[in-house]
Amino acid sequence: MSTTPSIHRCPHILLGRTPVVRRERGAVLVITLILIVIMSLLGTFAIRNATQSERSINGIRSTEVAREAAETALRFCEQVAIFDGDGKDYTEYSTTGLRGKIITTTIGSEFDLAAEWRKSASWTGNNVISLPSDYYNKKPSGTDVDSAQLDIAPRCLIQKIESTSTPKLTGYLITARGFANNAKFDSSTGKSTRGSESWMQSVLSRSS
Repeated sequence: MSTTPSIHRCPHILLGRTPVVRRERGAVLVITLILIVIMSLLGTFAIRNATQSERSINGIRSTEVAREAAETALRFCEQVAIFDGDGKDYTEYSTTGLRGKIITTTIGSEFDLAAEWRKSASWTGNNVISLPSDYYNKKPSGTDVDSAQLDIAPRCLIQKIESTSTPKLTGYLITARGFANNAKFDSSTGKSTRGSESWMQSVLSRSS
């Protein structure tokens, strides 16, 4: 009697199979999130740098405007002093009585501690000369009104100088102040509380 051999099937058990597709998708998601964070940081830094650059440029522009305003006041008040030296009153731009604003209390030099320009109160009194708007809002050509007009009038003080040296020097100390449009000037105290401000001085003298 013949026997039929039995067939034994051994099932193959697959161990340790890894979900490759899911792992790759997870890695792509993490990398994408990292790139988004990096791009956001770069954008933030770029905006911050642009803002700081704009502030720096505005600061430089305001400083230059204040300097030009002070120089304008200096040139105007030099004319007032020159006319006074000739015994005349400067009456350009409908101005009158500017000779009466010149401080006649003499000082030895621009370094004199008693100079009136050092005192805040002097910039609120009757001796301060505020420039007429027709003068400081004109371009150098003197024909067209400047598009960037000043909000605060440039101003100056003129004080007489008489030295004790030989030869004796007599003349005028002129101190000018100019303000940018971002400045705030308190007319009750004679001080600026914020913004760009520029000071300039000149001495007009003659020997005797």
